[in-house]
Amino acid sequence: MSQPPSTEFTGNPDVVRLSASLLDRRDGDCADFAAVKARPKLWPRVSERRRYAPWETFPLGLVMDVLDAVEFEAAPIDEALPRTLGNARDTVHPGVANWIEHACHTYLEVSESLAATLASEGVQLRPEHRPRIVQGGRSPAEMRSLTVWGRWYGSPDGTTVEFRRMRLRRPLGGADVPSTQAMAYVAAVGKQVTDPSELHRAIPVPVRPVPVPRRVRVVEVGLTTGTDRVLVDTTDLEEIRGAYTSNVRPATARLLAGGGRAPGRDCAECKARASCGDLAHAPGLLGLDDRGTHRRTWSITTSRYYQACPAQAHLRELRLPGDWETSPAAERGQHVHAWLETAHRRERACRPADLPEVDADDCGIADELMEREEYQRARPYLLRHLAVCPLRGPGEVTEVRPEPKIAAYDARADVMVLAHPDLLRRVGGRLVYREQKTSAVPRGITAGNALEMVPQLALAVRLIAAGVFGDTDGLVELEQLTPDSAEVLTFDATDPATVSTAQAVVLDRVRPWHRDVAFRATPGPWCRFCPVSRWCPSASDTTAHLADGLAVDPLTGEILASPGRLDGRVEAIAATLADPDPDPDDEPPF
Repeated sequence: MSQPPSTEFTGNPDVVRLSASLLDRRDGDCADFAAVKARPKLWPRVSERRRYAPWETFPLGLVMDVLDAVEFEAAPIDEALPRTLGNARDTVHPGVANWIEHACHTYLEVSESLAATLASEGVQLRPEHRPRIVQGGRSPAEMRSLTVWGRWYGSPDGTTVEFRRMRLRRPLGGADVPSTQAMAYVAAVGKQVTDPSELHRAIPVPVRPVPVPRRVRVVEVGLTTGTDRVLVDTTDLEEIRGAYTSNVRPATARLLAGGGRAPGRDCAECKARASCGDLAHAPGLLGLDDRGTHRRTWSITTSRYYQACPAQAHLRELRLPGDWETSPAAERGQHVHAWLETAHRRERACRPADLPEVDADDCGIADELMEREEYQRARPYLLRHLAVCPLRGPGEVTEVRPEPKIAAYDARADVMVLAHPDLLRRVGGRLVYREQKTSAVPRGITAGNALEMVPQLALAVRLIAAGVFGDTDGLVELEQLTPDSAEVLTFDATDPATVSTAQAVVLDRVRPWHRDVAFRATPGPWCRFCPVSRWCPSASDTTAHLADGLAVDPLTGEILASPGRLDGRVEAIAATLADPDPDPDDEPPF
């Protein structure tokens, strides 16, 4: 979007302030979000007052504040930590505070190690308070700047410059990616900002010249693992300039051009949200009667985490690193879903020939997605799927969309709602929204309790009834697979009783979360499986049962037997325990 639509924005699109980390956008991310974000003088024509969370949402910022006190004020870490946390503008959750403490100690240990390595080469670095920037333009009205966010170090004579990028979990960057090359370029040719507070306010930013370095280093530091990775360490500044010209400039041009909208997690912060034609607007979708504290994003996954423990939901929402153990139940579910997604993209019904014996020479789709042992565990479920494959008919099946991302904005609640159906299709022109669920044994989910036990179904009914898909007519299905059975439950999104039940279920799930500002822990046996429990001061090590009569696999958390009296919270905990590991490379863009 080199020239954003005039009907959507006002201001100056020729002023660009690009953070190098924004170049790490992935395939499938919203291109227009990044293109607008990089233009600080562009505003939506429909203005709105931004509201901020009453709690700390940027733990890395407090880490930086602590490290500033240590490196620039010579404050002892044990003094800088409580002072910084105590003076924080917003409330810091106890779990967040624990991670910040860990991150600061870890960073300083890594810093000592890096300093020792360079000292062995006769190089001494000192922290630099002033960040560096590359900027230029024919006038302030046509100004482009490139910035980086992290910590700067330099030798006293200016011959060596080192930039350190902070990662929540572990280093994961590469030397040949545009973001790293952009960071090296800023280190090599950038000037120091005169006043750091003006870095993101002034255009142009007042700067002061610095000596041209002879050696440039770019290092990533993992604040949880306590590891570092030297991505760039070179004296060839021409190589840095060449990489900038050949790789960074084209990547920047593509980013600034935009050209594709993909509603999702970015929408809550996007300046184009109010006028985005690709984002469904559904006032009243959640049934809430107030706008909460600020604009937030919610999904059934958020709901599950919150039902299990509000503290867990909060720490995971902030993307604090966790300790995820490989779960056979989660892996099995992932493999079943991946196979079905790939198979359904062919837009034809699944057949027995698609599922050869495990020892066959060619296992087709499975060989592309998993190892043979994994296929052996998934195949019994997939065989049961054949009888209930949604592409079998009856009726004409069109508009097949496996695993689409759905986003809708509820303006009354000021909440961005995300959903990820397993399959959308139309049968005889009517929308059908399907969810799939695998379990080792039948879970006792029936037509009478399914909306409560599997709230994804309730949200699906609400999305259809609210017109998110263009009309208000549709069906919602639950496909339940075990190694010995397959069953499909169907709900009519036009049935008043179904819609009423669905609304009550969704409201019951979202209202406590929407009003919560403390996110207190509710410790219990589920703490054993909570990935962020290491940061939680309330975590329990109890080995009590989740509920009387439930048999739980002690290694995976999967419920193997049920007393028949299902409970929504227990089901949420069970679903949380069986969640697949998140993407370890999914880090905030800093």
